[in-house]
Amino acid sequence: MQVGDKFFLSKGPVTTRQIVMYAGASGDFNPIHYDHFVAVKAGLGGVMAHGMLSMGFAAQLIADPISAFGWVKEIRARFVSPVRPGDLIELNGVVVEVFKNQYEQCEARIEINASADGRTVLLGAALVAPHAGLSQTL
Repeated sequence: MQVGDKFFLSKGPVTTRQIVMYAGASGDFNPIHYDHFVAVKAGLGGVMAHGMLSMGFAAQLIADPISAFGWVKEIRARFVSPVRPGDLIELNGVVVEVFKNQYEQCEARIEINASADGRTVLLGAALVAPHAGLSQTL
């Protein structure tokens, strides 16, 4: 892995069913995620996906391509705009830093950007590390 390496993932379109299934898996049954009337009454303009569903997409963006040689050590995200049913999510990642940690193991920092219909929905970053025995390279 080198600075400048890029990752791309397209997800969706996001469905109401997917959002409800995520609610069941996470235990987050806030009605803003499945009841249009409640979401509009709350001033949200309609149903929106759970932020952590979007973060799951961001984790997949990184985890899938590196799974053979590394793992996601840390991931963080800021939710910028709601993801709604019908949105097609375009996720991009770029390696911004490759370095050796305090144990002389190689790690990489990846910046993440997700958008839907030209609007940013998530900004984040991930730290990846090699599997045991592969500590010198990523």
